[in-house]
Amino acid sequence: MDRIRLTGLRAFGHHGVFDHERTDGQEFLVDLEVPGDLSTAGRGDALADTVDYGVLAEEAVAVITGEPFDLIESVAEEIARRCLAHCAQITVTVHKPQAPIPHAFADVSVTVTRSRGASSAGSRPAGTGEAQAGIARGGDAAGEGSARAVLALGANLGEPLTALRTAVAALERHPHITVTAASHVYRTAPVGGVEQPDFLNAAVLVDTALTPLELLGVAQGIEVAAHRTRDVRWGPRTLDIDLIRYAAPGAELDDPAQQTRLALPRLDLPHPRAAERAFVLAPWEEIAPGARVEVAGAAVGLAEAIARAADAGGVERTADTLGPAVPEPPTSPAPQPAPGSEEAR
Repeated sequence: MDRIRLTGLRAFGHHGVFDHERTDGQEFLVDLEVPGDLSTAGRGDALADTVDYGVLAEEAVAVITGEPFDLIESVAEEIARRCLAHCAQITVTVHKPQAPIPHAFADVSVTVTRSRGASSAGSRPAGTGEAQAGIARGGDAAGEGSARAVLALGANLGEPLTALRTAVAALERHPHITVTAASHVYRTAPVGGVEQPDFLNAAVLVDTALTPLELLGVAQGIEVAAHRTRDVRWGPRTLDIDLIRYAAPGAELDDPAQQTRLALPRLDLPHPRAAERAFVLAPWEEIAPGARVEVAGAAVGLAEAIARAADAGGVERTADTLGPAVPEPPTSPAPQPAPGSEEAR
């Protein structure tokens, strides 16, 4: 029988039963194998006649980078469940090469084979993390039932502009994320006292069907692909993606009173320091000028929060954008002449 194989797919996740696995995370590898008759696709050379392995890869990465499971058996089961929306049968192997085993070993892996329509115990149970906080998955990322979020991006090593553009393109490719607006790129002086190059910063708005932890996991997976390390707090980095604010389906993203609030080991929402950072606020204000944040217990507009920020003088908007595939930020309508004025005649 013909087969499609995808091997060695890498993503960073926080699955495991030990506390250090949940906090520090580790790299997982995934292999996917889909059996089927590929003759029609081979003769017709049409993607519609085969299984899109790129979509399968995104589904697998979404699970690896999403809310943690205790067991890689459950990780494999969830990947298979998601992938069966795109194929009739799949074999999933999840590798955990950094498993906490006190002996020399090459790999630990679990392999499951599942078919569409067969019963499965792999769906995630409620009871931990976001489930306890009442966080539900959104609907179609492009639909009215989706959640909305603000992401802040920054980079100052290597080729930071390329890193930012690549990150936004990766977000846009995800099957459960739609980038709805993106700011210009801002050049900002570093904060925190660590000597390093200036940062390039930006912000994007997204619609998503992912929970906050799943969205954070996707962002961290993109960071890993950019060779991000977390050695020095406020230190230089190839890429940084922060989840600033998240609004559940039906909630107003610009209103701080309606934002999702979480206090989890991996994620605090809203971002606890965003309202103090002009390098976050300025790009955000460009694409959401009506948004407000909480400062000293009161909701204020982003422009006022920027004026109060200690780093306000070190943020400069550039002419660079995040690429043609990303929607342009909203622009204010041109002022209209008053009725009866010379301009209106």
